[in-house]
Amino acid sequence: MSTATERVMHEESRGTLLEDGRFEALLHQLVNSEHDKGILSVYLDIDPAIAGRQRYQAALMDLWKPLRARPHDAWMRGRLEYEIEGITGEVRRWEQAPGRSVAMFFSGPAGLRAVVPLHFPVRPVARFEARPVLAPLIAALDEHRRYCVVIFDKERARLVTVFLGQVEDETVLQSDIIGRTAVGGFSQSNYARHREHQLHEHARRTVEHLWAIDRTRPIHALVLGGPDEALAVLRRALPPTLARAVAGTVAVEMFAITPDVVHRVTALETSTRETEDAQLVAELVAATGQAGRAAVGWADALQALGEGRVHMLVLPPGITRAGIYCAEGHFISVGEMKFCPVCGGQLQASDDITETAVRVAMLTDAAVHFLAPAAGDTLAQRGIGAFLRY
Repeated sequence: MSTATERVMHEESRGTLLEDGRFEALLHQLVNSEHDKGILSVYLDIDPAIAGRQRYQAALMDLWKPLRARPHDAWMRGRLEYEIEGITGEVRRWEQAPGRSVAMFFSGPAGLRAVVPLHFPVRPVARFEARPVLAPLIAALDEHRRYCVVIFDKERARLVTVFLGQVEDETVLQSDIIGRTAVGGFSQSNYARHREHQLHEHARRTVEHLWAIDRTRPIHALVLGGPDEALAVLRRALPPTLARAVAGTVAVEMFAITPDVVHRVTALETSTRETEDAQLVAELVAATGQAGRAAVGWADALQALGEGRVHMLVLPPGITRAGIYCAEGHFISVGEMKFCPVCGGQLQASDDITETAVRVAMLTDAAVHFLAPAAGDTLAQRGIGAFLRY
């Protein structure tokens, strides 16, 4: 795999949910959850325009209609109603919505009861299957990566860290630079050198603070704001890893209110994600056909996934397709077969083989990356893709 591809893949993993401790244990639990008596997965979008308990309870009721319309035997229908009642009761107990949206996974037989508040919108989904539905959660979290806005001048540094659609932390660092003086001559020259030294020290301390954040909560992108002269000093102080994370600059005042700061940089961060993902798709397509590097298309990518050769599974957002898979994880395909070519077991049908692919990828320690919309449209013309281990 080329150095450029390795760098893109590494940078794409920075600041995503897989590096965040709040989701690591949850994802591990969910990806290993399975029960033939069913797990109910629900993604409920709580639009502020329809806020109010009765309104989002009504939205939840709409999600049950297609589930109840599907064919089930009497026993499984009872199981479905039991889990529906559990989630409905959970929502009725809310004094107020726990987030902008919420993901819920309930199964009495599997001992699973997880409610995950999210601070950004999701596409409403309700499915009752043997495994939890994880692709919508991973796709939504992949879209809302951690970025840090650094507003830097000669006197202060303001650091605003945003993750999962909300402000995670905000810090203001004060410089030790003294004010201007009217003294001229030799003392004025010494004073100017002293101010320059203090500015470099101010930049160094700011970078140390950024480095500490990045070590504990990896930053995907940095957005810089402030006077050109001060930013030039800060840029020179950035180590290569943080320098590569700089997405651009934005005109924003040191004392701008925090929501305005976040709003001003959202468009830049979105554009940066599209640019990065377009480069990733270009590298993926270029590597196709070069032995052991990449696979593009449903058939080739899924075959490599079943063989455990995938390093990163690359998916357009919202893509679905029917397919078949081996319950033991040996084989996954969009073809028409009855028995696994590896173990001989009977293959299972899936209405959404993408969800199965995500689960197999995570169980084989492969990264899963959902593309930004425009880059996703480019790849969707050919299906899905994967960078390969070998």
